[in-house]
Amino acid sequence: MKKLIVDLSELEFAFESSSPLNIFYLDTETGKIIPIGEDGQFLYQQMNDMYYRSELERIDWEAAFASGRVQDWQRELLLEIDQIETDVEGRFERVPIETSSGAYADMQTFIDTIADPSLQIRLRDATSGRGAFRAFKNILLDYPEERERWFQYKHELLVERMRNWLESIEIEVEE
Repeated sequence: MKKLIVDLSELEFAFESSSPLNIFYLDTETGKIIPIGEDGQFLYQQMNDMYYRSELERIDWEAAFASGRVQDWQRELLLEIDQIETDVEGRFERVPIETSSGAYADMQTFIDTIADPSLQIRLRDATSGRGAFRAFKNILLDYPEERERWFQYKHELLVERMRNWLESIEIEVEE
């Protein structure tokens, strides 16, 4: 296992926020979490379409930057994306996207831990149809202790998933 310093709060944010439109990568050399939003993905694709040179087998960044189409603040992001896209060594690992079915299962297992049978019934009924997540959260607003317990429960599950993922890619976090 490789030891790496990783900001676990940044990784936690990446786990919670990762989606097809907001992608996060872990740089397994530096421990840095790299966010790539929809705008960055779109801009990179534009640069690839306009400035990819087959003879170079890469994007001609010099020409792209000289064109004036790229703002100074976008350069670092584009070069990071390019580094990720052209990575053949496996340096960059994509942070997994949590599925809605996984989040739904978390809610259901939490409901099983609630001592109040009437609250359990309310939550089960509320989460059996459309808008399950919103209904679940709205009901918990009336139960601040259970709501706080839910956030702690969810946090602990997330930390466990993060550690399992890091272990699966053979990374041990240095404390």
